[in-house]
Amino acid sequence: MAVDHKAIRALLGEEDDSSDTSLRGHALHRALDQPVPKTLTPHEWEQWYAEHGVPASHKQPIPSAPHRKRWWQFWKR
Repeated sequence: MAVDHKAIRALLGEEDDSSDTSLRGHALHRALDQPVPKTLTPHEWEQWYAEHGVPASHKQPIPSAPHRKRWWQFWKR
């Protein structure tokens, strides 16, 4: 027996559409949002950076103050 989700939402007065969890929906979401890719070759990364710029998540952090000695380094000679 099939469930008519649209009819149930209409009866309950809900206007929000549920998120599309199908493969087609995920593909459409990825195509429209253009997120940062996860795996590219070095040449493809160069092209992607040239077209989109370097995202903040790929930039090196600014070095902070020098690190303190670790506890086991105090006993080294």
